Amino acid sequence: MSHRFLVFGASGAIGNALVASAVARGWEVTSVARHCPAGVDGVTSIAYDPFDGTSFATSSLAEAGPFDSICWAQGANVNDSIADVDVEKHLEIYRANCLYILVSLQGLMNAGLLRSPAKLCVISSIWQNLARQSKLTYCMTKAAVEGMVLSLSADLAADGHLVNAVLPGALETPMTRKNLSTEQIDRLTSATQFGRLPSLEDVSAAVLFLCSPENTGITGQFIAADLGFSRVRIV
Repeated sequence: MSHRFLVFGASGAIGNALVASAVARGWEVTSVARHCPAGVDGVTSIAYDPFDGTSFATSSLAEAGPFDSICWAQGANVNDSIADVDVEKHLEIYRANCLYILVSLQGLMNAGLLRSPAKLCVISSIWQNLARQSKLTYCMTKAAVEGMVLSLSADLAADGHLVNAVLPGALETPMTRKNLSTEQIDRLTSATQFGRLPSLEDVSAAVLFLCSPENTGITGQFIAADLGFSRVRIV
């Protein structure tokens, strides 16, 4: 039986990398974004937005599956602090980073679209456990993801489902190079002795293992795909 893999946020850099890696493994992939992702050979593309007023039961996603594994790679980011936080923007980021997962997962479960056992993985961030300047809303919503994953791993264990999260740091992407200065990039790459930023492939490899048949007992865990940035210090 083919391994069926569902990727939310497939239009983003991490989502794209996950789709490509899963296809290379021979998995049957369904990619989801708010607007229908670009067609890829061997991939079923679906447009889905849990907040557009359409019920899950009448969405295209309700006709897909069932799935062996699912990864949520969607999300949003913002720079703010207690001095300038905008409450409406804060709630928008919470919806994108947290409620999106709850609403879509509940819809999938109610429609019977999870095979048992299913492997569920959320892309969070090392900033769920760390703080950096001007990242109040982002850190808060990613910290909420930690509580959600732990709660799901407890509640869904009775059905045999495994729930984990992968936590990237700053990745080697054009967006990172655009948003960070040369000095910031240099500080990040010198924070470990690898001399580079983590890659999209580093993240994909961790996700695909957690979502694969080889994962039979890992649940409620948070795997940092950051080359040790959050756990080591070069002195």
